[in-house]
Amino acid sequence: MSSPTPLHKVVLASLLALGVVASAAGARGDSTHTAAAQEAVVRAGQRGAQVVAGEPSRVKFGYADLYVPTYFEPTNGTYDLVVHFHGIPSLQEDNFERAHLNAVVVSVNLGIASDAYSNAFRAPGSFDFLLQQTQRALDKTGRAPGAHLGRIALEAWSAGFAAVGAILKQPGVAERVDAVLLADGPHAAYIAPHQIYDAGIEKWVRFAQAAMRGEKLFALTHSSIQTTGYPSTTETIGEILRLASVDKAAPAQAVGPRGMRAIYESNVGNFHVEGFEGQTAKDHIDHIKAMGDTMLPYLRERWSR
Repeated sequence: MSSPTPLHKVVLASLLALGVVASAAGARGDSTHTAAAQEAVVRAGQRGAQVVAGEPSRVKFGYADLYVPTYFEPTNGTYDLVVHFHGIPSLQEDNFERAHLNAVVVSVNLGIASDAYSNAFRAPGSFDFLLQQTQRALDKTGRAPGAHLGRIALEAWSAGFAAVGAILKQPGVAERVDAVLLADGPHAAYIAPHQIYDAGIEKWVRFAQAAMRGEKLFALTHSSIQTTGYPSTTETIGEILRLASVDKAAPAQAVGPRGMRAIYESNVGNFHVEGFEGQTAKDHIDHIKAMGDTMLPYLRERWSR
């Protein structure tokens, strides 16, 4: 049996050349990603945060950007946190304001290759470093004095799925993560032509099963973009559905946000999947821009209970 395709080959460079996927701080050559990755979660440079009535708060630290929405209020001395991987921070700001989710969001950008994201969070404790730096950044805003971390959601677009996958594999971390939201991800690997390496997606299947039981929230969307040498999001998510014994159903609405044309949907408990048409760069980008309409409402409903 041949070895699965290495994860570092999961690169959507042809689609991402438009430059919309990385902040200026995150757009570095692949040769520096490994060294920079660990630095991304521990290095804390500051961008002054000011508290102005009716305005959001922002703090940059390393390769991460904290955003506190205009309407945010801590609850019972805690704050909920969404950590987003891949995509310029302003897109998540727009999504949050549209979804009106009472939480803070940190956007992490490490380039366009999935291996940069997986390498950054492969080591045990690397995610905790990010959480510590986030707490310090939030403290600088003065928006949640004395509040401590409550619930955690991980979300990603495109290559950022690899960070989420690496974090879920860290000992004890998956139990602390309440929700996972993936926009046009994840990808997997082949062990033979058109045969997916199922061991590589077991973490997603386990999270899907927990969501089906109501213990977690797991929401995914995907385009119909075809890939060469590794499974597309259509194939990968289709295999997750098969292993989780979840059927596809006709979409409730044929046209979704941003004019995205739906193919099917799957909903079991708190496990939600929506498949869409589209094979262009714009179609791929639509998935991150639509997160405030497609997936964040699920999280808002769950966290408002």
